[in-house]
Amino acid sequence: MEPSLFKDLDPIDALATRWSLKLDEIWKAREQARSQRQAFKDVCEKGKFLTQDTSVVVFGSMARDECTSGSDADWTLLIDGEANSDHLRVTQKITSSISQIFNAPNPTGSFGGMTFSHQLIHNIGGAEDTNANTTQRILMLLESRSIHGVGDAAYGRVVRGILNRYIEQEVSNLNREKTGYKVPRFLLNDVVRFWRTMAVDFASKQSARGGLGWGIRNAKLRLSRKLIYISGLLTCFSCALDVDLNSQINSERDKSLQVVNHLRKAVKNTPLAVLASSLLLYDKDGEVTRNVFNAYNEFLGILNDSEKRKHLQNLRAEDSERDAMFIEIRRISDAFQNGLDKFFFENQNIKSLTRKYGVF
Repeated sequence: MEPSLFKDLDPIDALATRWSLKLDEIWKAREQARSQRQAFKDVCEKGKFLTQDTSVVVFGSMARDECTSGSDADWTLLIDGEANSDHLRVTQKITSSISQIFNAPNPTGSFGGMTFSHQLIHNIGGAEDTNANTTQRILMLLESRSIHGVGDAAYGRVVRGILNRYIEQEVSNLNREKTGYKVPRFLLNDVVRFWRTMAVDFASKQSARGGLGWGIRNAKLRLSRKLIYISGLLTCFSCALDVDLNSQINSERDKSLQVVNHLRKAVKNTPLAVLASSLLLYDKDGEVTRNVFNAYNEFLGILNDSEKRKHLQNLRAEDSERDAMFIEIRRISDAFQNGLDKFFFENQNIKSLTRKYGVF
């Protein structure tokens, strides 16, 4: 069946239908995430924490539709307006209000506090672009959701502002032949930088924590963290591949605006949905889809098992070689990686972009 037959379905559901996949753990995690976001929204509405200049934004599994047993509530109070002392009070009230409902974010991480739009939009690169700022900016694009929904003005302004900042730096949004849109290198380079920084920080954080949590953090780096990076690559690649966008190449409309509108639509999807959309279009025989999605479904099943999750949280690197659970994680992550290798390095539509933009 042609991908166009599934255009009215969620990309993941469409992929499952097309290739007869049973993705029970993915669907279960999606429902749990939606329920968690609604509960978070209810708390904020009851406390009257919502204003025109602020948004409560969630990240992590709650935003990716991947909530499992023990998932944290990664969130921030996003401020797109004049700073005032009430913002700290609101942040503290949110923290206390959700403490009995959700697991708190890591206290050493980038969440659970205030984030100002100026630093996300204007501090790209340079000395003031800290690891925390880079992380929040890229995650704001690739895995965030406002608990207010699609009509949230402040969140929408910030996401569009970040995309504008990336795209307006390009000398041209067209390829050299002026026959189509090109991959936005400025944005792509920051996605790559985010992934490499995250991988390096993994080692740094493990050293700082004395090896605690190595197992689960390693599993996430192999699968869910890598998925965020993959979705960023595919989102950037889509500028050169998307038929609808490139059909407008000869219109009189502003080229930068066209790209920003395209990207704004793309980043509304979860990382798994971004990958599903690409596989629907370009994985003609379903081999990559089966490898990648069956593996990811197994991964979420392990995270949703409280005993297995606890085992991974307690597993140290020096014990991993002979640990049955971690051997299972490696099997799953190898299948996931094998599917990605085939897609990015062998697929006729993707491999040339991988060579040109993903390597050099």
